[in-house]
This record gives sequence, structure tokens and C-alpha cells, in this order.
Amino acid sequence: MYKAVLVDDETYDLEGMRKLIPWEELNIEVVCCENKPLAALRFIENHEIDILVTDIKMPVLSGLELAKRAAERNPQLKTVFISGYQDFHYAKQALHLKAEGYVLKPVDDHEFVAILKELTAQLDAERTGENSIHSFSFIRHDFILHLLEGSIEPEQLRTFVEAYRVAFPQGPIHAALIEIDGAAWKQQHLPESEQAVLATYLQQTAQAVERHRLGYWCKLSPYQLGLVFTQDSREIEQALTALIEAIGQACAFTVTVSYGHEVNQLEAIHRSFKQAQTFMAYKMFHGNNRLLSPHAVWRHAEEQDAFDVNQVLDRLFSAMANYRLVQICDCIEELFRLVSGFEHPSKVYNYAIHIVTKLETYLHTLHESFRSLLGLETDTIAIVQQFETIADMQRWMRRTTFEISEQLFTKRQSKNRKLFEDIEQYVEERLSGEITLKEAANHFSYSPNHLGFLFKDYKGESFNEYVVKRRMERAKKLLRDHHWKVYEVADQVGYKSLTYFSRTFREMVGLTPGDYRKQR
Repeated sequence: MYKAVLVDDETYDLEGMRKLIPWEELNIEVVCCENKPLAALRFIENHEIDILVTDIKMPVLSGLELAKRAAERNPQLKTVFISGYQDFHYAKQALHLKAEGYVLKPVDDHEFVAILKELTAQLDAERTGENSIHSFSFIRHDFILHLLEGSIEPEQLRTFVEAYRVAFPQGPIHAALIEIDGAAWKQQHLPESEQAVLATYLQQTAQAVERHRLGYWCKLSPYQLGLVFTQDSREIEQALTALIEAIGQACAFTVTVSYGHEVNQLEAIHRSFKQAQTFMAYKMFHGNNRLLSPHAVWRHAEEQDAFDVNQVLDRLFSAMANYRLVQICDCIEELFRLVSGFEHPSKVYNYAIHIVTKLETYLHTLHESFRSLLGLETDTIAIVQQFETIADMQRWMRRTTFEISEQLFTKRQSKNRKLFEDIEQYVEERLSGEITLKEAANHFSYSPNHLGFLFKDYKGESFNEYVVKRRMERAKKLLRDHHWKVYEVADQVGYKSLTYFSRTFREMVGLTPGDYRKQR
């Protein structure tokens, strides 16, 4: 069996990766599972391994640096990076290190298993002296994703085209968005055993795109594909309509496709893709299993409002993540301001369902759901459909988003509580000596900047401010005992200079140490 090392500073993610992936079926033995990259490096330096799976962003030693040092010892080592950041900068470095995979969190088990199968096939081929034909396919999909998002520089684009000999059309070009109908809601409610069904649907959609030779695609979500359309731009409506019809006839599901206006340069394809995303919002007005072209959507009187919906939702999710209740309230007001202009109640329900679906999709990216946070057993769509007035619907939405935000905040605080209890104990044991953020960070395996940020976010004061406050609290306690001389108290709380201690004490307490003692 091939030997693998797993590294992730998030223990929950690490355990999930170790337990949920069928390693034995893949002919892989996990010989080391570490949440400390330095410990993993020591293991790699003393053992022969075939595969390294590592998170990219970790304290003390990054996954990129770990992979680089591991590769210096074993140039044949296969590496798969896992990252919570859709940053092409990381993908470029992964390419430079000749990584075999780059997976975004939350990890899609089926995608991860597919990469591991491809990787073991490479190892098998190398052992039999054959050349693998599977190298770096993950980079192409990641590149297309960032091309559509507009995060590719012209120089990077030229490098990619030259390295992989990818043929993009000259002249007008379009971007398109392909979405499996009903999946945005269904994926949240399917039992875990049936989640593979949705992955199969997406795979069938990608295969249909390739059969019709429509262009280069990438996975955007468990139910969406992005597409750079490479056929004649004058034939785009006919080609995409044919794709929709073919999938509807051959598969157990349907898709809706939107596309943006043509652009004349590949570097501007992100503008066409942004329009395609905007036009997909009109699905709730136009229905499923159809093509949403710029011409059809342009005639809709509420185009600008539909565009604004996505912007407001982004602000709402940001406010919820940061426990900003006033901003949440403002966003809910803004979302429902549009509803009064709808001419039929069915549109109001569709609009509200659209918002709820987007909200649950957002929670899914945090590994949460309405059920995990609020204990809701009832289908949220059924809850929305039971309201008879817009006011009732809006009140429920406001209350629900408030509660979700509070639960997210509480969970985040609980997650860090044990760490900061340990830090407080660390400080208490060292009050009579020197205490620095750098030494504390090293003790707890964090970078000083990272620990300093976490500490202030959790405690509401800087690490140094907290240390000084604890020293003064200890000093006040000792000063109440008249057996201690003032200079001895200063030494007991870490001050070698009596003058500096007295000045700091007066700034914090409002009295000199001597005056404080007299009042006691």
C-alpha cells in the first residue's frame, strides 16, 4: 500500500479527512495524521512516504513550506494541497511545487477521492515505468475558475496558454453559467448517503458539455458549472439550447443556463461571466429548464433589482458572520423593499424561497444548517409558504437571521475558549518574570501576529494590555499584605525597576503603591 501523511491544524477537518475517506479501498495507508506541521515534518524526515496531503495556511510552518522541504528529501513525493482560500496565488505556488491536487474547503469527498485515484494511478504507472497522462488537470479547472472571476493577470494568462496549449477563440467570446435545477435547495436536504447523486448529476452535466464541445468548464459549486464558450459566438443560443434539451431528454434532471454579453478579449471574460451570474437570478421569474439570454432578461423591468439582490445578500451574510445586528436589520429591510412592486403573490413566495435557499447555501459553506444552528425540523421552504402577509415573512426572516448570527458568534467564542483559558494560565504562572507575545505564540504554536489578532478579537484588549492588567491585579493583592515591601511586590510582578512599577501602577490604579497601601 502507498503511505500517506495528513496535515491540518484544524483538528475537526483532520479527523474528518482521516475517517471519511476510504483510504484502504484506494490502496493507501495513513501512517501519520498531524495537526502540527513541524511534527509532521520530523516524521517525513525519518520515514519513507508516497503521498502528502496538507492544508496550505497553518501557523509556524505553512503547507507550501512543508511540501517544499518534504520534496527536498523525496523529489518523487506526491502532494495534494487543501485550502480554505480561492486564491490563485496559492494555486500558482502549488503548480511551481508540482503538486498533484488542489482542493478547496469544505472538501468535497467525491472530488478528493477522484484526485487520490488519479494520484495512485500515477504512482502505479511510475512503478511500472509508464508515463502518466493525468498531470496537473486540477490546475486547468482552477485557472478557468479564476479567469471567470477576473483574478488572472495578462502575463499569467499567456503563461498558462503556452504551458498547456489551450486554444481560446480569437474575437468575440462569451461566458456561461450552468445550474442543475432544484439542487440549491435539494443538496441541503438529501441524506448523506444520497449526496453522491448530486455529484453524479454534475459529472453528467460536465460530460454533456464536453460531448457538445462547448468549451472549457470548471466546477463552481456542487450544482453549478462555469463555462468559457469557445464555439462561434453567433451560434451560442442554438448550442446552449441544444445542451439543455439533450440533458433534459437523457438525464433524470434538468438544467438552466445563462450567458453574458460577448467580450472581445479573453482578459475581459469575467465581465461576461458576471452578467451570466446576474441573469441566473431571473430564474425565479422565468422558470427552470431554459436558456436565460441577455435579450430575454433585458426586457425584464426588474433587472437592476435582481442584480442588487445578490449584492444585498453578500452584505447580509457578512453582517451575520460578524454579529452586526443593525446591519442585518438594514439588509432585511432592503431585501423586502423590492417585494411591494411584485404583481402576483407567487413571485413573493419565489423571491423569499430564493433568499432562504441562498442563506442555507451560505450556511453549508460554514458546515452548518438551519437544523444544526436553530434545531429546525420543519422544511424552511414550507415555513416560508405558510405566511399570509409580507410583514409576517419579513419578521420571521429578521428573527431567524438574528438567531443564526448569535449562534455563529457563540460557537466561534466557544471554539477559542479552551485556548484562551490555557493562555490565561500561562500568563498567571509567569507574572513574576518576562512575558512576551512572541514567546507565548511560540509556546502555543502560533505566529505572533495570528495569536495577537485572535487574543484581541476574543478578549477585547491586546495581549500586552492584558499582561499589565494581571500584573497590577497581583500587585494590589500583595500590597494588601503589609509583610511585603513595595520593591518586593514590584519584583513579584515582573518589574525590576521600582520607578517603572510605581509609574505603571499609578497610571492603572490612580494611586501610587504607597498611597494604595495606606488606604487599606
